[in-house]
Amino acid sequence: MNILDAAYNTVHNYPGGAAALAPRIGIKSQAVLNSKVNPNTDTHHLTLAEASKLMAMTGDYQILQSLNSEHGKISIDLPEIPECRDMVLTDKVLCIGMKGGDVMSLFREIMADGRITQGEVQDMSKVIHQMHVALAELDKQIQACIDNAETEKA
Repeated sequence: MNILDAAYNTVHNYPGGAAALAPRIGIKSQAVLNSKVNPNTDTHHLTLAEASKLMAMTGDYQILQSLNSEHGKISIDLPEIPECRDMVLTDKVLCIGMKGGDVMSLFREIMADGRITQGEVQDMSKVIHQMHVALAELDKQIQACIDNAETEKA
């Protein structure tokens, strides 16, 4: 699905459609929002800020998913860590997510010619090892977080 169809569907699949969403995302009228998401209208366009508000309001992320698909990317939900609101821990989780992207990007490069060389295997092993190190560090930080939470309860 392309992003224009995704925007249209996001608005029209929402209970109440454009009439319900327009005032909630700061658009003056239902007609204007309908024009902005109509793929056949060239005079009105949905802004990035409006698209973001639509996704937040509806909980429908097909616009984001369409953008990701168009560019060969993915997005993931950030994990909620209710026991520990530690920014270092959050940064570690985000870093691991990026390293996961490194593994996928490198694999894509390696497979581009349909074969894997010894040098490519070594490169992939290094990236995977870095991922293991990052995961081990995250495990250690999460364990420390849980221990701190249990100590605070006592």
